[in-house]
Amino acid sequence: EQGWRSGESARHPPMCPEFDSRTRRHKWIEFVGSLYSAPRGFSPVLRWHRNRAASPSVPTPHSRDPPRRTPPKAAASEVRAGAEARNLAVGDREVVEVGSAMFSIHQAADDEKANIILRAELVEQKKGVCRDVIREFEKTEHELEANITTAKRKVTQAVEQMMTKLKELEHEAVTALEKARVSRIEKLNSGKASVVSIEKQLDQALEFSNNLVERSSSSVVMQNKKNVEERIEDLMKTTMPVLPVNSFVEFVSTCEPESLSLGFTKFSKTDVQGSTVEGLVKNFRFGVETELLIRPKTSEGEIRNTRHTDRIEVHIEPADQVTSLVTSEREDGGFQTKFVAKVPGTYEMELKINEQKLAKSPFSIFLKSREFDVIGKLDSHGEMLQGPAGIAVNSKGVTAVAVVDGHCIMVFDDTGKFVLTLGVYGDKVGQFDNPTDVTFVNDDEILVADECNHRIQRFNIQTGKCVESFGKEGSGDGKLKFPTGVCITSDGRFIVVVDDGNSRIQVFTMDGQPVLKFGDGGPERLDQPLGCVCYEDKFIVTDRKNDCVKVFDEEGQFLYKFGEKGNGDGQLAQPYGLCTDKDGNVLVCDMLNNRIQMFSLEGKFIRKTSTDLKIQFPWGVTTTPDGQILVTDYNGLEVYTLK
Repeated sequence: EQGWRSGESARHPPMCPEFDSRTRRHKWIEFVGSLYSAPRGFSPVLRWHRNRAASPSVPTPHSRDPPRRTPPKAAASEVRAGAEARNLAVGDREVVEVGSAMFSIHQAADDEKANIILRAELVEQKKGVCRDVIREFEKTEHELEANITTAKRKVTQAVEQMMTKLKELEHEAVTALEKARVSRIEKLNSGKASVVSIEKQLDQALEFSNNLVERSSSSVVMQNKKNVEERIEDLMKTTMPVLPVNSFVEFVSTCEPESLSLGFTKFSKTDVQGSTVEGLVKNFRFGVETELLIRPKTSEGEIRNTRHTDRIEVHIEPADQVTSLVTSEREDGGFQTKFVAKVPGTYEMELKINEQKLAKSPFSIFLKSREFDVIGKLDSHGEMLQGPAGIAVNSKGVTAVAVVDGHCIMVFDDTGKFVLTLGVYGDKVGQFDNPTDVTFVNDDEILVADECNHRIQRFNIQTGKCVESFGKEGSGDGKLKFPTGVCITSDGRFIVVVDDGNSRIQVFTMDGQPVLKFGDGGPERLDQPLGCVCYEDKFIVTDRKNDCVKVFDEEGQFLYKFGEKGNGDGQLAQPYGLCTDKDGNVLVCDMLNNRIQMFSLEGKFIRKTSTDLKIQFPWGVTTTPDGQILVTDYNGLEVYTLK
């Protein structure tokens, strides 16, 4: 601009000659415009100049007129963004016009190239996203094919397993029918043979009678008359065997083909790691039903609320200390697991959903012990319980109590009310001298350990009479010395006697013949045993002086022992009477610790009486048909009911 005003010969704006090989001429690219900044918000218009006959404000290469001054405009770098471009022909020169400002096309193109490169990079990134999505589709397709193949294989396996099980059931059913056929045919043949024998005897009698009448003389007839009459009379009295079995046999199918199901197919995945277990924070106690709720969740973290979409497996250790483990599906799609623990302690629970472990599985569950409480006592109706010791209950709930200092047996009905007394002091049959224990042979008869008379007596509680007695003082086989306990073997075939004075156990037949003795020798010999109970094929004995309980097999061989001297849980101090409950747990009178303790059959401590319960001298213990526990308190002169 200064050059133009001073009239210099070069009156034209700076030009950049560019040779055009096509037209054999130079193109000129001019920058026309102000160098001042454009007002903020100014939106320029780009125009490409190609035609020489365009705007007169743009001088040609041969014009001597200076260009018109233009008002200040924005710098190219500030106004180019968002501008609209168009071409203007100015001979063979090219410029970029931004509003009234013009720029070099190369400069504008360089800026646009950068923008295009940025956008191309975005396109490349989008392309990468597309490739990732395509790979995800392909991966899902591959997994779908694999899962469908696996599912088909499992369907086939399920059918094969079902067929195998059906074959097993078929074999069992057919075998059972064949056994029934053989058994019934044998009974029919046996009955038939009996009838055939009777028929043969009748034929013989008939033939003899006919021969006697037709061929014998009168004297012979008279001689055999009585024999014939008696024989025929006997035959006529013969009872015909009744039909031992009938012919009716029918198989009733419980299988419903319409409801038969191999399983189910899932098309959405359960999030095993996100699934939860509710109820773990509760205070659990052994012997009481424990309940947990398993909540399967979807991969989106929502609780699955549809049924028949998951399979639950529950394993609890130690498994042999758990009963009634049941898992059921709820209407809301959750699963409820219930079980009862036999003993207190820590249990490990492993949970699986569709064969996969839950997060943090296995879980540790601690079940606390419970104490026995007194809920009542027997009503003696004013009769003095002078030193109650052994105690027994029959299947009807009738209770018999051996009263040591009263030298008798007191009987209570099923409501706990006193009914009658059996025996008095003495050494004659039916009399007692320190009866220490009692057990029921059946609902009407009892056996009594008559300690100081060195014998066992059998009484009928309905008549009050002694029906049998065996045993004499001594140390030989079958001899007794201060017997303190008596019970019946589990099969009801033998009488077991605690021979305290001889520190042994003796086993007798039901009529008092000795068949076995044990405990008086070996490293685990007994030292003044007091109580014994039979459970299944085991003898369980309280070894009083050794402060423990010892277990022997049916042959009298020592198996194991539990308990030791002390006053802690599971420790004993001169144990007396004992019994087992319906679950096989062992209840022991811990005499010097003034309590009752419960152990598992293996000897693990389970529970004890409350410390608030002041039993002065627990001697005998038994269970009732409804599951309650009766305990005799020798010094307290009471019989308590525990629960």
